[in-house]
Amino acid sequence: MKKLFTTIILAIVAVMGYAQTNPNRMLVTDKTGNTKGYLVERIDSVSFVSLEGRVAADVEYKGFYSGATGDTVALSVTRTPQCVGFKIACLSKIRADRLTSEAAIANYLDNSDNEFLFQDFVDGRLHGFDFAFKPNAEYAIITVGYDQYQIPCGATRTNFTTPKKDLVGDCSINYTIDEVTTSDITVTFKPGSGVAGYAALMFPAGTAEENFEMIGAMFGFETLGDYVKGMGLNNTGEATNTWGKNSPGTDYEIYVQAWDVNGTFADMVIIPVSTKKLGGEGVAQMEITIGEFGGNAQTGYYQVVTYTPNDQTSMHRDMLIEKDAYDKEWNEDMILEYLKADNPMDPYWNQFGVDEASWTADPNTSYIAFSIAQNINEEWGPLAKKEFTTPEAPASQKKQSAPVMKRKMVKNVISGSNSVPMVNLTKALKASKGKVTMTGK
Repeated sequence: MKKLFTTIILAIVAVMGYAQTNPNRMLVTDKTGNTKGYLVERIDSVSFVSLEGRVAADVEYKGFYSGATGDTVALSVTRTPQCVGFKIACLSKIRADRLTSEAAIANYLDNSDNEFLFQDFVDGRLHGFDFAFKPNAEYAIITVGYDQYQIPCGATRTNFTTPKKDLVGDCSINYTIDEVTTSDITVTFKPGSGVAGYAALMFPAGTAEENFEMIGAMFGFETLGDYVKGMGLNNTGEATNTWGKNSPGTDYEIYVQAWDVNGTFADMVIIPVSTKKLGGEGVAQMEITIGEFGGNAQTGYYQVVTYTPNDQTSMHRDMLIEKDAYDKEWNEDMILEYLKADNPMDPYWNQFGVDEASWTADPNTSYIAFSIAQNINEEWGPLAKKEFTTPEAPASQKKQSAPVMKRKMVKNVISGSNSVPMVNLTKALKASKGKVTMTGK
């Protein structure tokens, strides 16, 4: 029996369910969401035992070596007394970070085809990697220990950074910030004589690492330098780049990654820059205008609402809510609290200039539009409010033979929810290439 059922409640429920309903499948789901199924007719018995002590294989990183025969990671591995064997792998840090719990590491290694090892290593060597290590990059060694029943138990992780590699020539990047407006940033780059190429990518200040960690692994980027090179503006020689359509009064950082003739990355250059603010120091006020109601029963209906700031406004936030929902669950204080709260996951939350918003809406329904603005000193002005009722749908559009699919709008009524894309863990780790050979004593 390869695995012992450790979730007592699931097993008891399964047995009780069998007695009551005669199911012919037994399913065991672990805390990572993985389910293992069995035909009930093939189950002889379900047993529970106690095994004291931690089951794990602890790793100590000792060094990294690169040569003509390939890369080698030196380490020691010490099993706990209850650990019969273990599996081990080496991943880039960004891929290892996707394994957010001990259970996730254990499940990942258990489902890999990495070999079982049944001894401690005082002077071990990991080699035979089918990927190339990058200089000055972060990696992780992960293990899972197995007990006498071949159950994957405790998982461990040890991070390390590969050594830097000497650059060929002068790989410095000089720059000048040529012009900054409320929306555009223009920078001229002057690379050193040893720079074979360089890339520049701009982020809202403080978000580069977060962006890289969110999607880097999905695109196969192992380092932030890979991400900047793959997603940024690539240049050789002197060049001028302009980033447009940015938010006024916002702090940004331009990350510049250069490399030499061998493709070795130089240290990252980070350029802080802020767009100019809109507005003035007076009271920021908004005007709300109700526009076209359109669409049809097949594609869904929409209502255009225009939010117009005065000349003192720097930034504003706008919303639409059904009147019935507002009357039952909301009040103006709650609306103010909602609009004043930052929402960095919504790219349309902060508005600059006139906002002509199209909202998903229903015919013959009452709504309330709200808006509030800040001046250049980030002082909030008064809450603007506009109540209205959408018209009846044309009689020719009321009949429909299929379910209504509402038109997907840029914004939804507040009763909806915001969401961000989730990275599929399996896809992110598919190219992890963690299988290695371990030798030593």
